[in-house]
Amino acid sequence: MAQSTSRSREFGVRIAFVLGSILAGLLMLEIAVRFIEPRETMRYFFVQPDSILHHKFIPNAKGHYKTPEFNTEYTINSLGLRDYEFPAEKPAGTFRILMVGDSFTEGDGVEANETFSKVLERHLGPKLSSEKFQVINAGCGGYSPILEYLYLKTSGITAHPDLVILFYDLSDVFDDIDFTRIARLDADGVPMGVSPGPTVKPEGAAKGVFVGIKDFFKEHTRLYNFIRLRIDRYLEGAKHEGKALGDIRKDKYAMLRENYPVADDSELALSYKYILLIRDMLRERGIDFWVCVYPYGMQASPREYVEGRKFWGFKPDTVYSTRPQSFMEGFCGRNGIRSINMCDEFRARAKVVHPLYLNFNGHWTSQGHVVAADVLERELLPYLKERSFGEVRTKP
Repeated sequence: MAQSTSRSREFGVRIAFVLGSILAGLLMLEIAVRFIEPRETMRYFFVQPDSILHHKFIPNAKGHYKTPEFNTEYTINSLGLRDYEFPAEKPAGTFRILMVGDSFTEGDGVEANETFSKVLERHLGPKLSSEKFQVINAGCGGYSPILEYLYLKTSGITAHPDLVILFYDLSDVFDDIDFTRIARLDADGVPMGVSPGPTVKPEGAAKGVFVGIKDFFKEHTRLYNFIRLRIDRYLEGAKHEGKALGDIRKDKYAMLRENYPVADDSELALSYKYILLIRDMLRERGIDFWVCVYPYGMQASPREYVEGRKFWGFKPDTVYSTRPQSFMEGFCGRNGIRSINMCDEFRARAKVVHPLYLNFNGHWTSQGHVVAADVLERELLPYLKERSFGEVRTKP
């Protein structure tokens, strides 16, 4: 009996020693990381849940968003936009263009002043000196027309824009379907809000303990985020592993797959619905509305998005069709909405400028944003020159 007690005590001492060594090692690593890495290196530190918009930027948040491909500064203004501070009330003699879209518009992977919104703003001023131009970047990763409609309805129109341009991403088809599942709709099917939804509790006590430990490290240590930013790309891929490729409800890139079974644009129906709601809402207020579509890297050039396309199951050395973008272009034409299709310009520019897209992340590089700004400038200059700048809209 005494021998058994002695063995148990010895085993307990060993376990305590091992756990103590692990904790001491983690503490040393945490101290080291605090010297070399700020805490706010993941994008989710700048985003909060919202009962209407599902998620949005945290006003006045600051930090860095870092991946193995880039390290960018994030400064969110008091209005919750990745833009400089500006008054909600539009100054007299100012023409405001409001850009709405997802992470391409937000500028994932580049500095705020490198986004096409800010490049365009710098280009317009000297060429149209009779008017002050503000190009407001209201892009937010994960947004699609349903959230953009809600944003414009609740916040965007209070900026008194003269023109709203919506940047439609192919993943918006997937996102609109996904968000509509959890949206609050009125009797006519018009969205009233999209809540994040309740957090799903992990099944089983052991899994619950693991999640609790993970959340503690996420919120209170820098070591967790130091490791996370280096493996995040693989975690993202694992989320989609085993999902049906070619099914738009499970695969956000479905429309570009060779086995995509739908020959028409029927699966864009929800996006079309929300874009028409935006059109009508803005038209009632005398605000002009355009829609812009653009290609992914694998649609622009075989040498763009090389690592990312392989990771997501697309062929190397292949340029994929831009037919999905033409669906949206045709829809806009049939419904009195001016559209801009950037696909041809990106394909042409990709032959002489490289890279336009980040190799794994897939968003535009600063050079890609310049191409987008050039296309917008070309389309906007005739429109702006034809307008009567004495007509300044000040009411939402």
